[in-house]
Amino acid sequence: MIMLRRREVRVVGATVVAITVLGAAVSGQTAAKRKVFIDQDAAGPAGTDMLSTLALLQSPELDVLGITVTSGDVWLKEGVRNMLRMVELTGHKAVPVAPGGEFPLINSRELAEAWEEQFGEFVYKGAWNPARWHEPNVVPPYVAGEPTIAPVATHGANLLIQTIRKHPNEVTLWVGGPFTTVALALRLDPGIAALAKELVLMGAGFNVDRGGNHRINGRREFNWWWDPEATRIAMSAPWKKITITPVDISVKTTLGDEVKERIARSTSATAQYITKFAPPGSGGGGGNYMWDEIAALAFLDPTLITRQQELYVNIDVDHGPGYGQTIFVEPEMEAPRGQAPQPRQMPSWWRVATVQWDLDVNRFYDSFVALMSR
Repeated sequence: MIMLRRREVRVVGATVVAITVLGAAVSGQTAAKRKVFIDQDAAGPAGTDMLSTLALLQSPELDVLGITVTSGDVWLKEGVRNMLRMVELTGHKAVPVAPGGEFPLINSRELAEAWEEQFGEFVYKGAWNPARWHEPNVVPPYVAGEPTIAPVATHGANLLIQTIRKHPNEVTLWVGGPFTTVALALRLDPGIAALAKELVLMGAGFNVDRGGNHRINGRREFNWWWDPEATRIAMSAPWKKITITPVDISVKTTLGDEVKERIARSTSATAQYITKFAPPGSGGGGGNYMWDEIAALAFLDPTLITRQQELYVNIDVDHGPGYGQTIFVEPEMEAPRGQAPQPRQMPSWWRVATVQWDLDVNRFYDSFVALMSR
């Protein structure tokens, strides 16, 4: 599909008086904290799932009201254990953690394998990866040790509903994994989408030849592909605002040794956690891209984004070669010369989202180091 450049927005940092993430520590002492609820798939101990969650937990301007864990990169029970251990070791154990969706609504390991037989192998399948496969109820030994705290006795979908209902029009739902838990919550209580402040997520892929889970096809991005039907439910709900950090921008960053070395200079619990489990020289998975961290940092400081565009965005749920791929279209139709563009009329399940294309990489790294060093 064609994307019209006239709809793009470029943010020129020199013309903006930006409040940096580190500087926000001062204003955050007096301003009301922004409320956020995190939904994550929680591979550990120090990959993109945990580091993005930590970025939100570490911010002095946020009030993290809860975390729900969804299967994706790892199975649910393993992810809950990983998340509990991380918040325990980094001083954030007061934040409630709840188990969410364990299995995709329709997609499965068997369906994925059947698809591969017809259309080619996936390079990444999360908990279904052959190299890391184990049954969902198995929780393998963990390099970070076992937590001494427990999750709350509430399903993550219910915790999400309760949180948004308690704070109408105030809670940002931040999603760094598949949408299974969010879809369950929307089916239980469709009203929460309109009652949330906004939806912020890492997911989808558009015009990129890497970062997807199907060879060079970046439009089949893992978070959305794991549970396409849940993605369709979530992306069709009437959120006030949707902001997407896609594969396209994620692959412009790297969690390299220089960033790790700067974090290692801090003696904070969070910095030492990262240094212990992701030390300089250790490399990293997923291309070492900072997938979810951009979604977290750009939510904290939108001026980090230098180019973005509004598009109708959703997912292909037809069980054919396009299953799980991002689909998108411009909000306006191209008009004849001299005439104004006309709004595109779309079915109700299409929603306009702000898609991030580019960022100030050096400022992003500086902000990330500052948060992890607190």
